[in-house]
Order: sequence, then structure tokens, then C-alpha cells
Amino acid sequence: MAAGKKVLVVCDKNPFTSFGRLAEDSLAALKLAGYDGEILWLSDRYTGLWTNRGTLAGALKAKPFDVVFLIHSGIGYLVPRIRAVRPDAKVVVMVHDIFWNSLHRHSLKYFLFRKLFADPSRGADAFVFNSRYTQGESDAYFGKPRLSAVVGCPIRGNLFCKAQDRPSLEQRAGFWCERGVNGFRGICLNISLDEPRKNLKTFFEVARLNPDVAFVRVGRLCAETAKHLDSMGLKNVFHFNGISDDLLVAFYRNSDLMLYPSLMEGFGLPPIEAIACGTPAVAAETSGIAENLNGVVPLLKDPNDAEGFGRILRSVLDGENIVNEEAAQRLLEQCSLEAFAKRLSDFMNTVVG
Repeated sequence: MAAGKKVLVVCDKNPFTSFGRLAEDSLAALKLAGYDGEILWLSDRYTGLWTNRGTLAGALKAKPFDVVFLIHSGIGYLVPRIRAVRPDAKVVVMVHDIFWNSLHRHSLKYFLFRKLFADPSRGADAFVFNSRYTQGESDAYFGKPRLSAVVGCPIRGNLFCKAQDRPSLEQRAGFWCERGVNGFRGICLNISLDEPRKNLKTFFEVARLNPDVAFVRVGRLCAETAKHLDSMGLKNVFHFNGISDDLLVAFYRNSDLMLYPSLMEGFGLPPIEAIACGTPAVAAETSGIAENLNGVVPLLKDPNDAEGFGRILRSVLDGENIVNEEAAQRLLEQCSLEAFAKRLSDFMNTVVG
């Protein structure tokens, strides 16, 4: 059914971002199923609000695409332009979350974001979701679409995977020493945006309670968070930003625990990437995280339970295995590119008919 069908995957992020990787993985998944196509890389959604429409129109006029796949609902403002230029093409929007509504309902900034960027997504032919949690939230906001499916998210098994030989204690100590992190009992990792829902205050509180452990975070640090961190006077928290994919994998492999106290996630990739790299994770039992990780690793009902997270951290440092290996293997198989390709292509075949 997919033979001869052409798909245009549209992304407004670069290939080194999570959305960029997802765009590449989505195209690879569809090609596995027999689709042909390419990715259209656009400017950032805010700076490209006006220019991206023209760029997209040019691409649609140049080639006869059967499906246009928008990598997230924040570029839903492109749906009317697709309809105007290629009314015969099917439009599919991937929805990862609607936190811009559920968390910022009374914000003028996000009111404008909803009206200008996201709401036009309602004109799509179909939606795909990363989790049942996101599907429920989206149905409540956008309305239940005629065609929709939960397809999950893939992780790159050739990138996020265990090293052939787990780094020795000496090798790990050397790795962190090169980055100015040394003299600690262990390494506790967090990969996240600097947003209130990521609950970094709890991550920092766990650090305060465990001064003999280094707490390493990868991600941008905003001024407000930096001020809060300075007020705590912690000497065991380290921040990194703008690292390559290969170095990110090395961070995972050389850490003792991934700590993810996020309050709300559509899917929650970092803990799964950590598990794939052989590093245990602990997270809050919330939203899409619980959907993916329940029964795989410990989940705390209270995302602000710094002492509870600390107890799990110390048990890991004492040598306890907190990962249900069989459940973890099933999760990683579910997140493989092949499994994602099967779910996505099966649904796309119903869309194109």
C-alpha cells in the first residue's frame, strides 16, 4: 500500500535536537515500510512564523507529496498553507503534549501560542500520539480526531546502547575528572529542559541531602534557576549544555543513576535512553512516565520526595540492581525503530487509503 507514496516530514528544529532526531527516525521508519520522502528543515517556529509558510509552499509545489507529516503541533499553523497548496495531500500531526494549555492556561504568551501556532492543527486529517496520556489530553483540547493512533517514540538503538564493556571505576573516574567532576562517591544524572514541570528543585534538594555524590545535569540553565542554585550553596552540582549525541551517550554510560523527578511528561525519553545505555533510572510516577516505566524501575508517587529519591540513589551506590531486566527489555523492544516503524506505517496506510 505504501509503494510509490511520498511523504514530507516537516521539522522546525535542527537534527541535533530531540525533535530533529525524531524527524529523521520517523522518515527512516516510513522508508522501512516502503514510503519515499524527505525532511523539510524549517526555521525555528517563532522566527519562522512568516517565512516558513513560503518555504513549505515551495517544497510542496516542487514535488507531489501524498502525505505531509508535521513533527509536532507547535507548527500546526502550517496546516492551512498545506491545504491551499496541496489540497489532495493528507496532513498528519504528531502531538507530544499540550502543556502550553494545561500548564499555562492563563498566560498571555501561551494564549497567543495556542491561537497562532497550535490551534490550526485541528485542520489535519489525522493525529498520532507518543502516549495514551497525551492522547487523552489532546482529545480533551483539540477534540477526538476521526483518525488517530498512539505510536510511541523510538530511541536509536545503535546510539543509545550499552558499551561492549562497561567502563571500569577507574575509567569512569577519569571521564568525569576530565570534565571537572572528581572526588565524589558516585554520579547522579539528569537530562532536561529548565522548565518548572521538570522539577529541578527536587533534583537540587536530593543533591543537598547527598553531598558526597556529584549531581550532573545536561541542559540550559536559566537565570532564575541559577539564582536559586546559588542560594543553596551546593558544591556538588555540575551543568553541561550543547553536548554532542556521542558525548551524551558517554554521560549516560558513566553515571550511576538517572534521576528524573519531572512532574509531567508526554513520554519521557531520557530515563529510557539511560536504561538502554545500561544505567538505572528512578522517576516520579506521573503522566507518560508511569505509562512507560511502571514495573521497569522504581517510581515515586510524590515527585517532591527528595529523601525517597536519595534512598534509592544510595541503594544503587551500594550495589543494588533496581531495574526489572525483563520488563526493561520489553520496553526497549517497544521503543525500537522497527517496532515504531510498524506502528507508524500501519496507521499511515489507513490514512492514505
